[in-house]
Amino acid sequence: MPRLEGEVRRCLNGESSGHDPWHAFRVRDLAIRIAQAIGADAEVVSAAALLHDIGHISGRGEHARRGALLAADLLLSCSFPADKVRAVTSCIEQHDWLPGRAGDPQSPTLEYQAFADADRLDALGAIGIARAFAFGGAHSRPIWDPEPNTAAQGPYGASSVHHFYDKLLRLPGDMYTEPGRRLAAQRVAVMEEFLRTFNLQWDGKDAEVAGPFPEPRASLGSFSKGSVKIGDRIRRIFAAILQPDPIN
Repeated sequence: MPRLEGEVRRCLNGESSGHDPWHAFRVRDLAIRIAQAIGADAEVVSAAALLHDIGHISGRGEHARRGALLAADLLLSCSFPADKVRAVTSCIEQHDWLPGRAGDPQSPTLEYQAFADADRLDALGAIGIARAFAFGGAHSRPIWDPEPNTAAQGPYGASSVHHFYDKLLRLPGDMYTEPGRRLAAQRVAVMEEFLRTFNLQWDGKDAEVAGPFPEPRASLGSFSKGSVKIGDRIRRIFAAILQPDPIN
């Protein structure tokens, strides 16, 4: 679907809140793999994943509904099978997450399940961490506020760290497919370790864990000659996280 990819780049190039073309391409690639695993129509899933955020070209409000309308015109103009257009736009129109799948269709198709799981998975793991803070920065949301003022909160929550608990860590429970659930568990482990480390550093307690500070070096030049070692604990964490491909 080269033309659709081109339209995604045109609409979302430069988008800085984590809904850029690369997000669409990652979701597309993962959604196709899930679709193949569960027997969904990969053509529908691929188109829905590529186009699901093009509504961001005009802002975030109502982006799902606006994106569905834009997608319908694009699909019809590039000879996409007419009998599949509605299946694609239905996925896009209903993809905006609400707690407990409140915004999802009552009887989700296999195509919606594959697409929705892939979109939610891109909000998890290392990429999910990066996207959470990119979104927060784009919408003037603080990194973390341990004493949030409810009355002064913006539309996207008290802080980016609050967003992990308000939404991101809840996403594994909203996965539809077995491949989605397995991969979500791996990616959430990355986020939980990040939050544990973040809290230690926020409170300065990582200094206690690290032990006494080393003696200061004479110069930056002497520092650069030293070896950089990866801690054994970090190696163990990533060895546990990087399990065999959960979708195959």
